[in-house]
Amino acid sequence: MRLGQCMLIGWLATHMAVASATAISATGIPAIQISSQTVTEVLTAPHSQSRATALATLYNDNDFRELEFNLSLLPPLKQEAIRSLLVDHAAAHPVLDQYKANWLQSQALRKPAFTVVEQGDGYTVTQTAFHYATKARAQVTRWAQMLKAQAMHAQAERGELILSQWLAGDLASKTVQRDILLAQLPSLSAQAIAQLAAQFSTDKALLWLPDNAVIAALAAASGDEAVYHLLWRRRSDQYSLTELNRLAQLAPEPMATAQLMAATINPSLKTSAYRALVALQPLPVSTQDFLSGRLADVSDGQLVASELLSQGYLSWLEQLVTGSRNQVLQKNIKTAISRRL
Repeated sequence: MRLGQCMLIGWLATHMAVASATAISATGIPAIQISSQTVTEVLTAPHSQSRATALATLYNDNDFRELEFNLSLLPPLKQEAIRSLLVDHAAAHPVLDQYKANWLQSQALRKPAFTVVEQGDGYTVTQTAFHYATKARAQVTRWAQMLKAQAMHAQAERGELILSQWLAGDLASKTVQRDILLAQLPSLSAQAIAQLAAQFSTDKALLWLPDNAVIAALAAASGDEAVYHLLWRRRSDQYSLTELNRLAQLAPEPMATAQLMAATINPSLKTSAYRALVALQPLPVSTQDFLSGRLADVSDGQLVASELLSQGYLSWLEQLVTGSRNQVLQKNIKTAISRRL
């Protein structure tokens, strides 16, 4: 990543949060009140449209000195309208570079020159007449996140990305960085993914992740048993359930079946995991052995027996009762059968 891009990301992190307040508190000529009809008329006027189209060429060519000079020659109302149309043009052509991002950031920081007052039943609302500042800020934020994603991807491929540091910060930063990581995972090499997965065995700080999104995604991408073991031991949420359902679709593939068995240790997931295992047709030998063992479990035996009965395994359960001396197994199966009658 170029030095200028790094500086822009840092600058954005410091200043973006106060951009709106900076614009509003800036000293200068007070905003002029106009009607919403006036806003519509000036935005849709043929001259505004043609002028914006002409100046969009300067935007595309990164000739922002000439662009700003041309804008400065326009009357204030028309200038604001064309700035708004140019930001719309930028949004329609979202491939940015540092020059375009800098110009858009300057638009985000401009003080509103015109406002619109809306009257309601007992209330009055004053808002900016032209909303290009918010649109420009959103584009710059997306671009900064793209640069951050590229930097993260390169770090991961070099084996230098420390997950506990990448996922640190305030709640908003954690969410953004988590989403960037999840979006980049599919394009990472197997070596990079394995290196990230291995960190869950060595870095205890990762045990305190707020949700299972990263753990589930890395487990799915790497197939790492240790990461799966951590996922099933943690409190379940939408991410662990989604991964369980994905594995159910892959079964009876051996790895998927093995992890469905492992997931039964989770109190919130075990019913779904047993149900997925029992639904396999025909039951793999390894799954039969696993379920037979669980039928003798004090906690899960009746649940397993009920799920097997729902899939038509009555005769097999009766054979197990006859052939086993395990009283817990016999009791669990008989209880489940009695409840089905």
